[in-house]
Amino acid sequence: MKVEGEFKLDDYALEKAVPYLLNRAGVRIGEAFSEELVKFNLTLPMYRVLASLLRIDAQRMTHLAEYTSIDISTLSRLVAGMEKKGLVKREPGRKDKRSVHVMLQEPGRDLVMRLAPLADLYERVALANITAEEVATLKRLLIRIYDNIESLGSR
Repeated sequence: MKVEGEFKLDDYALEKAVPYLLNRAGVRIGEAFSEELVKFNLTLPMYRVLASLLRIDAQRMTHLAEYTSIDISTLSRLVAGMEKKGLVKREPGRKDKRSVHVMLQEPGRDLVMRLAPLADLYERVALANITAEEVATLKRLLIRIYDNIESLGSR
């Protein structure tokens, strides 16, 4: 990988680094929301699966892994546990029997419908005192950052 410009240690400060700041904000929001999810016997990754399936049901495991940012082997174990709880169901693909589709079950749909407003509240609190235009810009930039990292071979 070619790096443009010269690195100057004097200019580097962890507390100002974008990856650090992104992670720090995400961890704080995730930990706070996770405290709420415990009351529903859910983890944050479980909520991500349910929320993703609420938006687009019957997803292939590979797509679900990408949308939720959960490693495929971890996701497979997670979905198996969620299936035992009756929240989701796995079925082989109709066209490709090797692929597995995950579908939201009624208890999972009911649960995520109860939790989505709470997730929205956490987002609104996190974005308080930030204008709608700034929020839109932030979201566009985060998507661009995510896409840019692909050039490093991640995922």
